Amino acid sequence: MNELYNILSIFVTSGLLLACGLMFLFAFIPGNPLLGNYRKARYTMAGAYLFFIAVAGVEYLSGDPSVQSVLLMQTITLAIAASQAFLFTFAMLALVDVQFPGWRYIFREAAVVLLFIVAVFTVYACCSETFFHIAFYVFAVIYALLLTRYTVLFLKSYRQFRYRMDNYYSDEEAGRLRWVAFSFFAALAIGIMALLSAVFMSIFVALLYAIIFDVFYLFFAIRFINYAHQFRVIEQAMDDVPEKTAFPVDEEPIARNDTKTGHTAFAALEKQIEHWVTNKGFTEHRITVDTLAAQLHTNHKYLSSYINLHKKQTFREWINALRIEEAQIMLLQYPDMKINEIADKTGFLDKSHFLRQFKKQNKQSPTAWKNHARTQNSPVLTPDFPV
Repeated sequence: MNELYNILSIFVTSGLLLACGLMFLFAFIPGNPLLGNYRKARYTMAGAYLFFIAVAGVEYLSGDPSVQSVLLMQTITLAIAASQAFLFTFAMLALVDVQFPGWRYIFREAAVVLLFIVAVFTVYACCSETFFHIAFYVFAVIYALLLTRYTVLFLKSYRQFRYRMDNYYSDEEAGRLRWVAFSFFAALAIGIMALLSAVFMSIFVALLYAIIFDVFYLFFAIRFINYAHQFRVIEQAMDDVPEKTAFPVDEEPIARNDTKTGHTAFAALEKQIEHWVTNKGFTEHRITVDTLAAQLHTNHKYLSSYINLHKKQTFREWINALRIEEAQIMLLQYPDMKINEIADKTGFLDKSHFLRQFKKQNKQSPTAWKNHARTQNSPVLTPDFPV
């Protein structure tokens, strides 16, 4: 098993990391200014992948069963786990936030990780074995705190990304980057496994960790490189959503000073929206806040603010609620119509998305809702009989 682990960690892992690192460096990146952070993240991850090759070499050269070797491997594992957590977190943040803080912020965060790594190696080099064992658990707690901080930081940015996407698209476009959240939590799990492997060092644990490590790093590299091609969808939403405002939701965003102009603009927009809803404009496919604003001859940021503050929903939630209400009307008016046809006629791109949204809003499937409504002798829904 030792021989199998050496082959996997030295040849397979090193070859994989080398190939992925070179792809990060040389794969094509479109010349879009908004991809600046992504470009920096690509080069950073290239360095990280190539650095891991050097670590694998050190591990191979230190692979004797002595106590000192075990202490060295525990030290290296902690250092690599901390650097991996830092690099992956900030690479993920660059994907979901094109305006991510600049180099000064990153250098400050990197300094904390570097100080941690220096402290770990200093204790290993200068202290006794007994003291190192005690210090190791202290460092493990600090590492856990770093993971907690990075998790909070990522979740905050990822929620903001979802908010932006849901305020621009009516469809599930944010799902295109669901792999980013998956990758972050997979990297988090690998970081925890690294810590556990350092505590419970055995060849079986090390072999299992190496296999999971290789599979994840290959998956991440492919997804990370393909991000540049997905960005054209994401880019449209990045600059088209106003920041969440601090004033109350019952105030008009354009009329915070209660001006006559503000009230007039608000009233005109509300009438335009009512007319658009009456004409069932929401049943069109692939509506965005930009296309709707163009139809209503208004500013897309003002329209988005109006929906957020006065409807108390994101753009996507509002459109989907209108579509589901229309679907309920059709379910009762046309009981023999197929579900996929209803989904298409109400503006959904596919049946599965329609079913998820219907169940989310009504807590039951369309068929169950229709049967329940008919047993309750509900009237055929019309705009005059809203749900």
